[in-house]
Amino acid sequence: MKNNFCLSSKEVVQAAMVASNKNIEDFEVDPNVMIIFSKGLLNYLKDITNLQDSDWLTPFHPYGGGSLHRGKYNDIPISVLLPSMGASPMASIAEDLIYCGAKLILLVCGSWGIGENVKLLDYLIPTHGFGPDGTSIHYGRKLNEEVELNKEIVEIIIDETKKRAKNYHIGKNYCKEAFYQINKPEILTLQKKGCISIENGELNVLATICSKNNVKFGVIFYSYYNPLEGWNISWRDDRYKDCVNLEGNIALATIKRLNK
Repeated sequence: MKNNFCLSSKEVVQAAMVASNKNIEDFEVDPNVMIIFSKGLLNYLKDITNLQDSDWLTPFHPYGGGSLHRGKYNDIPISVLLPSMGASPMASIAEDLIYCGAKLILLVCGSWGIGENVKLLDYLIPTHGFGPDGTSIHYGRKLNEEVELNKEIVEIIIDETKKRAKNYHIGKNYCKEAFYQINKPEILTLQKKGCISIENGELNVLATICSKNNVKFGVIFYSYYNPLEGWNISWRDDRYKDCVNLEGNIALATIKRLNK
């Protein structure tokens, strides 16, 4: 029997329509969506794709994910969203984006680089996501189940990264929401399992929800912190801007190939 949950994206959007006196078309997003967490990357994408700001659900929904930005890349419509970090915000954002028309979602951001050979600002391309984040289990993922990312998109991201950079790594990603609860023995164990990165659980949630809804998804990270080497403020480094911009370029090239 289908669960009768108290709230759905459909009801959230319907309430927004009533409050704003707008139509469903006003809340539609483009089929190609990029989720990012960097204002620097947003500025780069604005220059490349002529993004225009849109309130989307933000005025009517506390988990609406921030303002939406819409533009075009090689005549391909693209929506870019810069939401709050974390697995829980990602869950509502992913559902809302899919309900509003997203067919491809790329997560383009940073993570903690833990691979043995990973250096600061290296690119990280996950093939699988796993780990104990507490949100994706509500969408059917078992606690320690590995989620395999779409092989076609992984291969495209690898290919487009190879064309632009040599400092990239391919492997598994570990999702853990507790930023301050990671230790060295845990990292060394994860390395033996083929992990190159850790992030706050967004990947598990996005992958699980997209898979459940037959929506294409992909991920590329850059390493902004290695717990084994100590805290740093890498985003104040001049190299950070170039790293993030190139990551955005890789994502745009991936979207272009998937829209042929």
